[in-house]
Amino acid sequence: MTRAYLLLDSNQIPDLHVRLFQMAPKAAPQALYLTTRYADLANIGPLLVAVEPNTALANTFAEEWQTRAGIWLESEANESDLIAHLRSLVHVQLEGGVSAFFRFYDPRITRLWLGDLPDAERDRLMGPVRLIRLANGLFIRQENPDQPSGQYAATPWLSLSTQQLEHLCQGKRSQFTQRMIDHCQRYFPQCLQGLDPQAQQQWAQDCQRNAARQGYSAEDEVMCWIGVYAYFGETFPDVPGHEVYRQVLAARNVTPQQRLDHLQDELTRQLMTGEVTA
Repeated sequence: MTRAYLLLDSNQIPDLHVRLFQMAPKAAPQALYLTTRYADLANIGPLLVAVEPNTALANTFAEEWQTRAGIWLESEANESDLIAHLRSLVHVQLEGGVSAFFRFYDPRITRLWLGDLPDAERDRLMGPVRLIRLANGLFIRQENPDQPSGQYAATPWLSLSTQQLEHLCQGKRSQFTQRMIDHCQRYFPQCLQGLDPQAQQQWAQDCQRNAARQGYSAEDEVMCWIGVYAYFGETFPDVPGHEVYRQVLAARNVTPQQRLDHLQDELTRQLMTGEVTA
């Protein structure tokens, strides 16, 4: 008998356990990080829960989560075998023997990871998973069932080459770009007004490059940079009138984060005094 499950990213969905209890009080969610070396992070790791079509949980997944925070999968296997296989995928071995978390349950990563593989390799990686449903009617189907389930071990059985890793990072970059756009639409909507989706992505990429020119490339740093970029644009901080910002960026004996905080403080001061307008 085929059963459907949701594999959800607890880190992307606030109060996930509470919401699951409200929508499906009889469900028994399974945290994949339990019984692994990452057990302390179980509350923010991937979580598997059975789902029935046309229920509150299924509808919420379709409306809120399926594009960024989880995948719908179907399997005929015992739930314990399915959990064992999915748990075995929570980390991956990279070149040089380095282990890393593997967010295969991010639908953007799922598509990039499995979508273009030869049938035999994709079938082996899917194990007891028969079908993965993605947004917009897309799906990944296992062509040859009866594949063995993987088993978790401290050393990952799954490995990714540098080329494969770079390919998968496209999904992470896409995710961060969308986070920037969502943040800007919420706090600085005037910047994106009238822009189509492609132009919005270009705006976010230009913002990243502008921040990188000042030495800021980490995600949390770029998210802070959006504020000043939204008001001053691509020429920041190199045009007349931005001298005070250049002084902040050139300040010594302060951390990079403190410089960002001081930039925000100066922008707030100028907005309050009318030196720049919102």
